[in-house]
Order: sequence, then structure tokens, then C-alpha cells
Amino acid sequence: MPNLKSQSVRLIPILAFALLANSSASYAIAKCQDADGKWHYGDNAATVCGNAKITIIDKTGRKIEEIDEPLTLEVINAQKAEEKRKRLEEKLRTKRELEKKRILAIYPGEDSIIRARDDRLKGMDKNIRLQGELLDTMRFDMKGLEAKANTANEKEKKKLEMRIKTKQENIDDYYQVITHLRREREQTADKYKEILKEFRELSTE
Repeated sequence: MPNLKSQSVRLIPILAFALLANSSASYAIAKCQDADGKWHYGDNAATVCGNAKITIIDKTGRKIEEIDEPLTLEVINAQKAEEKRKRLEEKLRTKRELEKKRILAIYPGEDSIIRARDDRLKGMDKNIRLQGELLDTMRFDMKGLEAKANTANEKEKKKLEMRIKTKQENIDDYYQVITHLRREREQTADKYKEILKEFRELSTE
């Protein structure tokens, strides 16, 4: 059964050769070199070297036309990869331009970025401080409950131990909240640091 894929690959050079041969029927000769380095001439060249470059020459050996070989799968994939790379570069460039417009629209100058950063961090510091004071109060209450439990009778002690357990859970929760707020503050400071860096870079472009 004929190999359809092989026939389709050879179709382009065969047709190209036929057209050139018809236009220069009196003197055009086709030649090509196969994968083993062997040269082929005449009408059979287009068929034998279906995947190679074909050169059309006259009777004196002067080159008239050259037909490139069909693209290999490797070349096609390389071209696709290059096109993808260019699209990605264009996408990043567009994103960069949009980010530039956004930053310059929000912040008219470095001073405005610094003020926004300081105001934001000041508010976060205040919240962290208030949560810390509340945590200290809860710990103070905890010590009072523990002191009472040490001198209470058995029945009262069990009640106090339940309150101590609940209080400790609340303390643990608040500690996690404060830890999260401190981490968020660090991230915010880093964010404004990056914004300030980008603004300076964009201002010099």
C-alpha cells in the first residue's frame, strides 16, 4: 500500500520541478543530493530527493532556480517555539506598560508613595499594639484564675480549670492573630518597597 505521508512530503518539490521544467523545457535539468550524499539528475531527481533541496540548472551547469526542501518536524517545532517566545515577550511588555501607567496614575511622586506606606504601616502598628494589650490582659486574667484554682476546693477547682482551659484557647487564638498581623505588616512593607523601586525605574525610562 503506498505511503500517503511520504507522497505528501514529496508533492511540493515534484510540482515545483514540473513547473520549472515546463517553463524551460529545452534546457532545464534538475539535480539534488540525497541523504547519503549521492547526486541525482534529470526527471528522477524530484522523486528520489523528495525531502532535499532541488537545484535547476541549464546544460552548461549554471544554476537557474533553487527549490528549498520541505520543513522537517524539528524545524516546524522550533518555529512554533520561537513564535511562542515572541508572544510571551509581547505579553510581558504589555503588562509592564499597564503596570507603569497604573503606578504613575496612583502615585504622582516618591513622596506620595512614602506617605501612603507610612500611613498604612502606622495603622497596622496600632492594631498590633491594641491586640497585644488585649493579649496581655487575657494572660493577666489567666494568672488570677490559676491562683484561685490553687486554693479552691475540689468542686470549685474543676469549674476554674474549665475556665482556665477556655481562657488558654482564647490566648492561643489571639497569639495567632497577632502573628498573622505582624506577617502581614512585613509583606506590606515589602510591597511598598517594591512599588517605590518600580516607580524609580519607570521614572527613568
